[in-house]
Amino acid sequence: MSGLKHITIEQNVEFLKRYAFFERAAMRALAGWLPGVPEWDAKNEIGLHVWESADAVDVIYNRLRELRCHQPERNISPALPIVAAALDKSANTAEVIATVYLVIKKLLLEALRIHPEVTWSNFDNPTVKLTEQVIPALEQQVAWAEAFLPTIIDRYPDWEIWRDYVAGLLASDGGINGVGAKSSPPDRLEGHPLLLPWMQCQRMPDWPIFKPEEDIQPDRKTDPEGYRLWRFKHYTNEMTAAETLGSILWMTPEMSWEYQHNVARHLWDELRHSQLGQIRIQQLGLNVADVPQVVQIYNVMMTLPAVEQYALLTTVLEPNGMPEKTTNREHWEALQDEISAAAVSYDWSDENFHVRWGQKWTPVLLKTYNYPETLEEIRVRMEAWMIENTPVKMQQKHAHHEY
Repeated sequence: MSGLKHITIEQNVEFLKRYAFFERAAMRALAGWLPGVPEWDAKNEIGLHVWESADAVDVIYNRLRELRCHQPERNISPALPIVAAALDKSANTAEVIATVYLVIKKLLLEALRIHPEVTWSNFDNPTVKLTEQVIPALEQQVAWAEAFLPTIIDRYPDWEIWRDYVAGLLASDGGINGVGAKSSPPDRLEGHPLLLPWMQCQRMPDWPIFKPEEDIQPDRKTDPEGYRLWRFKHYTNEMTAAETLGSILWMTPEMSWEYQHNVARHLWDELRHSQLGQIRIQQLGLNVADVPQVVQIYNVMMTLPAVEQYALLTTVLEPNGMPEKTTNREHWEALQDEISAAAVSYDWSDENFHVRWGQKWTPVLLKTYNYPETLEEIRVRMEAWMIENTPVKMQQKHAHHEY
């Protein structure tokens, strides 16, 4: 924004519209790519950043409404969806990180840092406060990307080519705020087919994969230590729920922003549940890389359309699992295992919101995507499908009210 002094309120709105667009594009690309990133540490960061991007968008949208802009993507530059599509078309983890974080988010961070100097800060203090609210997360995200990318680039040769292409697309439309010199966009690169949505979630090649026939549930009462370890090992596989929500979010762009904001939070909650499992098994002496990954849940759910996946998750799997969480909390409290009881308590609290969102959004999804079913009809159908197709015996037991 060099050379700009005291932009008008109309220019301010246009800047904020672009900032929101890029954060929303980052949210969407990261959500879609969550299942396709094999590096576990990166998955954990990306899942958080999906939510942080969504939250930043929501903050900017609120300010835009105050500035009398109620359709933030109206009259947006036609070049911006091309940039967003290029983020989606990254080919691997290195390209995702290089484009989303080290092109888009890094430039967005720079623009937000100097925005207070360009707007009329004394009169536009709410926007200044907005920048103060959004910048810390962006700083952490960019710092993470700068530190993480060098650790993986040997796996992904030529990642710089796609980074430079995306940077060129953005620069050709005047940069993050659109006021830079315009130019012809770079020639479209060959290759780079769209890999989204990922039909199978990815893990590192040396990570063990879950074998359903070996999943023996210890008795909660007679073998409490064995049961505790078994249960929290299963918690680590809540990552597949987060990955499923990432693909659902990517596959339902026609839905309202409120829905997308809720799904982004739901995704992060499921990632946190995976993390609580990881924390607990590490405290109990296991490494997460040694826990068999139940990738089959994601893979089989991806044989369903997004609407049915969402209905299955929020009207079947999560409600069916609620009584078990209550039983486990009581069990661990009786054993004075405060850590395990606290972990499942916060999981239970999150799941209550997810079930409410399922009740709210499943009917809207059914209407939006022309399903003739009612909420109850799709719930019954999805439960029957789950009993037949789930690789996890625990989910079958929940459906039969065995806890």
